[in-house]
Amino acid sequence: MSQSTSHRIFQALVAMNQRNIRFLTNGVLALQQGHVSIKVAMVGLLVSLAMLLWNTWGTYEAGPRLVASMSATAELKEIPSIAPLVSRGIACFLALIAAILSFWVTGAEAKRSRDASLIVTCLWFAAAAGLAAWLPADIAQTMGALSGKALAGETPSIAAYFGMLGLISLVLISIPVMAMVYFRLGLMDRYVVHNFLSPFSFSVLSFISIIIIGDLTDNGGEFSGQPLSLLFTFYIVQIPFMVVFATPIAVLLSGLFALGKMSKSNEVISMIGAGRSVVRILMPLFVVGAYASMVCLAFKFQWAPASVGYKDAMLMTARQDIKAKRSGDRITRDIWAKRGWMHVNEADRRTWFVGKIPYTLSDEMADLFIFQMDEDDQPDQVWIAERAHWVWNADPSRWVFEKVRHFVYDENQVPRITAMDTLEITDWSETPWKVLSSSQNPEYLGIPGLTMYLNANRDFEDRTLAPFRTNWWYVFAEPWSCMALILVSAPLGIVYSRRGSMAGVTGAIVIFALMYLMRGTLLALGQSNRMMPFFAAWSTNFAVAATGLILLWFRARNRELPTLKKLISGMFRSKRPA
Repeated sequence: MSQSTSHRIFQALVAMNQRNIRFLTNGVLALQQGHVSIKVAMVGLLVSLAMLLWNTWGTYEAGPRLVASMSATAELKEIPSIAPLVSRGIACFLALIAAILSFWVTGAEAKRSRDASLIVTCLWFAAAAGLAAWLPADIAQTMGALSGKALAGETPSIAAYFGMLGLISLVLISIPVMAMVYFRLGLMDRYVVHNFLSPFSFSVLSFISIIIIGDLTDNGGEFSGQPLSLLFTFYIVQIPFMVVFATPIAVLLSGLFALGKMSKSNEVISMIGAGRSVVRILMPLFVVGAYASMVCLAFKFQWAPASVGYKDAMLMTARQDIKAKRSGDRITRDIWAKRGWMHVNEADRRTWFVGKIPYTLSDEMADLFIFQMDEDDQPDQVWIAERAHWVWNADPSRWVFEKVRHFVYDENQVPRITAMDTLEITDWSETPWKVLSSSQNPEYLGIPGLTMYLNANRDFEDRTLAPFRTNWWYVFAEPWSCMALILVSAPLGIVYSRRGSMAGVTGAIVIFALMYLMRGTLLALGQSNRMMPFFAAWSTNFAVAATGLILLWFRARNRELPTLKKLISGMFRSKRPA
């Protein structure tokens, strides 16, 4: 059967479904509904990049003043580079072109070919703008870290950092590429994709809204009396985590809904009658599932774990502010990731007690108590400081302490106390990374942070490193649950009778619940060093994907899916003696 004959059979069979005949005859419903969305997206991108450019200009303009103010205490190696300012200016220009082109998209049927080309062109300019705004500055920071200019004195992993840069760049470039692929798809494939993307977009936005409303109900009281901008920032930083959390369940429900609706209107049977196999019908959904996994991996690689850590740090700080307000103490807006940490430098006989640990290790730490022992393990010097920060770009790099009390002990252990507003120390070997890296929570670290920690502490016991190794593998495993769930939802969504629709939904819910139960159990085993980290992170995906492939095998051969009752009865029958 030729392709043209198949299309004629398909169109004749679905002519009974008056609800979808308009889409099938012109194939441009996505354009008719999307011309407003592309305008809003491009204008939103332009406004966001303009705000970023304004902030970058403020940072660059304040650079000379900062150097002048610090010249008495530290010889800085360089002022802020002009490269981010130039690249973000170019990004705004590209975004402006994309916004102007988007207003030429009319959504009219007579101009659908031109509109498709304009949408793809807008997305290419938008992707170039995103790369220009982000990539040069990030590369400069990464190269600085690799050349020994890391803000916290860390030794970064080259593979992890460039992996992050490459992955995010790939996602940005893939957006116009996927648009080009969509507009070149055949009639049937585009129809399947459209039926999936509509409920998928609604599901993702709905789940994100539910998460925000639920979180606002639980934690809204913590921000009473706080600036509205702080509450806005609190939820903006959680977007990467919410996207990674909502996408898998949205993929599952959207696949069930789209294929269930197509099955109910006999469109799947029509496509099979047109000569397509079940696997070929579902192929566009498998590609969408793989693409969703790649996008989630880009978020999970660094941003999603960091957003969870920043959320917890902001909540803890808000609660401390409430306590300070009730007791009449001074309220600070600093974000502290943790309170109370000790670091022992055995080589230099120096011990650090840090009262308040910053979320970003290169930021200021507070409430420090540092004591130096002599060769006889007797107190030699003690420093008590309200604040401390490490000036990484001074020559040489140095610690700067504020509001310091310095105790120097004589041979009779009698201290001589000196109070100073500022104290600089240039000959200490500690950096913020050495002092505070062990305080980090593995669930708040992405691949760059986890890799740095594992490389720096490879001599630790396996039990200590097990949570970090398990989370390292889990960063890669969690996004691919989207692909595993699309393999499940596709065969469960296809039904050949009205009675089978609810069975597919019930089966999908059960599989999803078991997946989360299995994932939590295996991750706990891996983090406690009772299971290999790789299998603790990936076994759930393997089990769900295998289940989906088995169900797909039944659907591809036009066989009814096995029910739990039949499986149990079959097991018992097989055990009966002959």
